Amino acid sequence: MTTMPDVSVVISCKNRAAMLWDCFRGLGAQTLPRDRFEVVLMDNVSTDDLAAVADRARREFGLTVTCTRMETDRGPAPARNRGVEIARAPVIAFTDSDCRPEPGWLAAGIVPFADPAVALVTGPVLAKPEQPVTVTSKLTFQAPVEHPTFPTANAFFRRDVFRAFGGFDVALCFEDPLGRATECADTDLAWRIIKAGHARRFVSDAVMRHEIEQLSTFNWLMEPTRLFALPELVRRHPELRDELLTWRVFFFPWGSVLSAGFVTWLAASAWQPWLLPVGPLCLVASALRPRRNPATLGFGERMLKTSGEVLRMCLTSLTLAYGSVRFRSLVL
Repeated sequence: MTTMPDVSVVISCKNRAAMLWDCFRGLGAQTLPRDRFEVVLMDNVSTDDLAAVADRARREFGLTVTCTRMETDRGPAPARNRGVEIARAPVIAFTDSDCRPEPGWLAAGIVPFADPAVALVTGPVLAKPEQPVTVTSKLTFQAPVEHPTFPTANAFFRRDVFRAFGGFDVALCFEDPLGRATECADTDLAWRIIKAGHARRFVSDAVMRHEIEQLSTFNWLMEPTRLFALPELVRRHPELRDELLTWRVFFFPWGSVLSAGFVTWLAASAWQPWLLPVGPLCLVASALRPRRNPATLGFGERMLKTSGEVLRMCLTSLTLAYGSVRFRSLVL
């Protein structure tokens, strides 16, 4: 007779076979006994052979893994919803293929569900310690304490509550300007559950380690374009204005100030050309500040890093302005 697991780990994955194997390594090291959890792997139309990775995890780690391939790739949210329907346990643990759980992740994460009022549990999302951090590393995933976006990199839901709320809203799945899947369905579902009166807990011992993605310079500069859907999220859940924004409007106040200053400088320089050198001189002064740049970087590297940060901040402001108009919700 098959024992019903206590928790089902649902992972949506497209390609990333090597990262997925690292995730399985973490699951194979869990302190929670094997018969108390299962893994539901949703293959989002990969060209990598994820079924082979799952089979290897069964053989080497003794994991119970169900691998299902989606018919079409419509982003992670539909795949996760289907994964919950396949899952057997009363608690669903979500993580991503670029994450590796610490050994006590599952054991710690399911403890709060002993309280029937609890429907949502999250834990820290930290960087994989063995990976280097460079100027263009993507580190926006870090959440050492409870974060109001409640990312699915490390989130547990009571299954019957998840289903009662219809799971993740697939209308919140988008493509960014580079064609990458961008969504905020995890945040939306968490806040719908919270506002309905269900309790949540943050468990500091339920630690998830996240891949440090090394971006190309272009992709690093374009990374802020993923924020274009934030105004829609804030429109749906005004509570996020207090949780995420400064003065209920500004997501990145310094970026807004810098963008306004940049536009003002350009306009003033068109009127008074002698002001043109002011911009480059400000960049040089910022690049020379020791707090902003490691002493190990040369002057040229400091200038490139500072210039890139200025461009990213301006792009963030433009992205949020676009999202504000598109979704009719002011976020700057």
